[in-house]
Amino acid sequence: MSARVDPKWFRTPTGQYPVGPPTASTDQFFDLAADLLCIAGIDGYFKVVNQAWCETLGYEDGELLQRPFVDFVHPDDRRATRDATSRVANGSKLVHFRNRYRCKNGTYKWLAWSASAALSDGSIYAVARDVTNEVVSEVTVQEHCDAQRTRVLGVMSENAVRPVFQPIVNISTLQVGGYEALSRFDLASGAGGTPEQWFAAAAEAGLRAQLEIHAIRKAVAYAYQLPPAAFLSVNASPETLLREDFSRMVEELHGECLIVEVTEHSAVEDYEPLQRAINRLRGHGVRLAIDDAGAGFASLKHIVHLLPEFIKLDLFLVRNIHEDPVKRAVVAGMLGVAQQIGGKVIAEGVETADELRVLRELGVEWVQGYYFGRPGPLLAPSAQVPAHSRPRD
Repeated sequence: MSARVDPKWFRTPTGQYPVGPPTASTDQFFDLAADLLCIAGIDGYFKVVNQAWCETLGYEDGELLQRPFVDFVHPDDRRATRDATSRVANGSKLVHFRNRYRCKNGTYKWLAWSASAALSDGSIYAVARDVTNEVVSEVTVQEHCDAQRTRVLGVMSENAVRPVFQPIVNISTLQVGGYEALSRFDLASGAGGTPEQWFAAAAEAGLRAQLEIHAIRKAVAYAYQLPPAAFLSVNASPETLLREDFSRMVEELHGECLIVEVTEHSAVEDYEPLQRAINRLRGHGVRLAIDDAGAGFASLKHIVHLLPEFIKLDLFLVRNIHEDPVKRAVVAGMLGVAQQIGGKVIAEGVETADELRVLRELGVEWVQGYYFGRPGPLLAPSAQVPAHSRPRD
């Protein structure tokens, strides 16, 4: 059992009990508490420890009381522990402090500490919590992020990001009006991964914006091959749009031929900085598209706050639209929104003639999908969609 609670440890510097003298209930709470409760002295020794100490570290309470508490601390953490104890002894509270305590079996547990400032008699009230599992989890996550960072930096340094282009077609003339630039990853090692997986890995490593800018640079290098008056659409998250190096890169281009698709589906907390960044891009002729509209609430908020020139329908709304009156109603609503803000609608994921027919009937102006061409090399300026995609008489 842990040492009994000595009533003197519960007196204030004036000798009074702040919440009444200790009782059997106080003793019971002290021993049954799951956290590691203790009263220590500025002399560096524990005075009282509760049962949780014995259960967590494996010592008898007498073993903990007879030696300076720093003796149980991992050697690498002893200086920080002494410094923390000194701050508490000098009247500061201790919060968010971690160190490692040696268990009786030789292993270590991570403890997270909070402590009151030392009282006038030198006593320190402190509580620790076993956070070993949390620390192990944090280390595992960090190691994973470091590994992802190495992979992403490697794919950029190996020149393994290859742009491909999918035509965006005017539904009335079936002429190619522009291309969306997408990315493929070709590693010499043969290591695969979809574009979604690579950009997710970059996000985990804190490199999403860098990878996006790298991919966009690769794509715009082909802009000179665009057909006359055609546009190039590139994908960028709000994080990328806010970066100064992205703005500088765009300012070096002929912005009139560039559309930036906002790809992030998560909520934007503050639209004002994003609006300023987009206005700066628009000053160079760049137009904005909201990608995957209808896929979630975030995309609808993007439309309301950013007033894009293009709304790109999520492919879920396009798939089998000829069989689903609700999807047709949603698309009609999106067309109404686009009209109100002076924008156009692009339907992604068109794969069949029936889908194309219904989209044309609804008034969609631009379409994109496997029905018109898979992502691939940029076509010659005279490119037109395949004959099977043309309207039937």
